[in-house]
Amino acid sequence: MNLRALCFVSMLMLSPVVTAIEVEGTRFDPTTRLSDSTLQLNGAGVRTRFIIKAYTVALYLGAPADSLDAAMGAAGPKRIEIVPLMSFSATQFTEPLVKGMKKNLPPAEFEAMQPRIRAFVDDLMAVQEVKKGSRIGLEWLPGRGTRAVIDGKEVSKTVEGDDFYRALLAIWIGPKPTQDDLKQQLLGARQAQ
Repeated sequence: MNLRALCFVSMLMLSPVVTAIEVEGTRFDPTTRLSDSTLQLNGAGVRTRFIIKAYTVALYLGAPADSLDAAMGAAGPKRIEIVPLMSFSATQFTEPLVKGMKKNLPPAEFEAMQPRIRAFVDDLMAVQEVKKGSRIGLEWLPGRGTRAVIDGKEVSKTVEGDDFYRALLAIWIGPKPTQDDLKQQLLGARQAQ
């Protein structure tokens, strides 16, 4: 074996192996492409409310992260991917997003963000229904902003400001997450459900 091949094999053995994760029957691939970048699956889990399993969710980043700051600090695009386990009206989908943002932001910051939040919610409300099994991407594109994509189709205008995407991410991995064990799973405690 030549030196180049030996180095390649050594690198493969030392690099962490990221595999697909299946959560409640939803497969999340180990990598995804967004804006000419390859993102790695950071973690995935299921959102439950009481005994109801509402949706599965995965976090894709350019580098592993174990906190909200590390996730936002990861270079390149970012994606939260949500797959509903039941159909939702647009209102049922957007209200928890707004509540989660409000819970994690200082009041003055939340108020200052209201025009952008309303514009984003209005675009999502136009969808009317989020169907069971749809793939919803809440994506951050550097230099552009945040957008929502459903089954590969862009459904929102781009919202400027990395503070807006940080507020969205905080819903799941912020100081007051929607679900503590889900936060841990998205931040790398990858265990199939």
